[in-house]
Parts: sequence; C-alpha cells; structure tokens
Amino acid sequence: MARSVGPVRAFANAVKNLTWVLLLGSFANAQATLRNTATFSVGSALNGPRQCCQYDTTVGLGATYDYRVFRYLQVEAGIATALHPTPELRGATFDIKPSDRFLWVPFGFQGVLPLRDGRLEVLAGGGGIYENYSAGNIPPFIGARSEEAWGGYLKLGATTALGRSRHFWLGASAREFLGNRAQANHDQWMVVTGDFSFRF
Repeated sequence: MARSVGPVRAFANAVKNLTWVLLLGSFANAQATLRNTATFSVGSALNGPRQCCQYDTTVGLGATYDYRVFRYLQVEAGIATALHPTPELRGATFDIKPSDRFLWVPFGFQGVLPLRDGRLEVLAGGGGIYENYSAGNIPPFIGARSEEAWGGYLKLGATTALGRSRHFWLGASAREFLGNRAQANHDQWMVVTGDFSFRF
C-alpha cells in the first residue's frame, strides 16, 4: 500500500527535482566552452631596492593551469621562478657569480571579464604561495641561505584569442609575490611576463 505524500512534502520534492535539472543543465551549457587552460610565461622579475636605488632584475619563467568554474571565475595553480636574482658579488678575496633562484607555487582564484564577444579577457586575482629560495653557490658568510616560506600574491593580466577556435591565446600579466622568510623580513617580487596559452 503506497504512502500518501502531503502537499508540503510534494512541493519540496518538486523544488528539489527542478533544482537538480537546472543545475545539470547549467553544467551541460558550461561544458560547451573551453574550461581548461595551460599557460607558459616568460618575462622579467623585479625585486624591491636592496639599498637606496639598487634593484635586482632577472629572468622570470612560469607555467600555470587554470580551470574555469563559472563564466567569470576560475581557479589557478602554477609555478614561477626568478633565475639567478643576486648580482655578481665581489670582495677582496672573492668574485662570485651567484646561481641562486626563487621558486614560487601560487594557488588562488581569478575573476575574468570577457570583452569583444569573449575574444578578449581581462583577469584579476590572487591567493597564496609557497616560496622556496635556493642560495646556490653563495657562501654562508655572505649572509644568504636556502629557505622556504609561505605568503600571498596578486595578479593582473589580459589575453586575446588568436583564432576563431579560441584554442590559442596570447597575453601579458603582472604578478606580485609576497613571501615571509625568517631570514628576511619580507620578499617582494614583481614578475611581468608575456603569456602563451592553450585552451581545451
């Protein structure tokens, strides 16, 4: 013998079923777009002044994976590096060409503003970073040592599609990395890159 369902329970079941249908429909619609992006970046990394007016500038490289959760929001994770950021060190008894490097692993969210019918996108976001500094061949008496730290980052960028398929994109971005190492009060780097992306 079947149990009778009250009007309130029947209405709640109908709302739940309708919600599931709309949710699945929105996912199906979202799958029509290219939601995965792999990006390769090359550019310049700039550190704040060590003294009055001296800045450290070096090569910055990176790779990032983004997943588009919604039309205007995506999550990202990646890796970026600044190669040999310390300038040549000279003293009375030594001349060192440092082989140190910074390595950052950023993870966070990005807001996406599509323009020109989605062929141009402006990006802004931020999140956390894991930072690893390797002193390389710099001896301990100089005052540098290998360390790890956590921190955060901010990002601004823009990218444009290279064709109608929108699989290939070309853009530029700027990231500010803020690390909190024990040896240094703060690490602050600005990494500005040109970006080549593939979406699938």
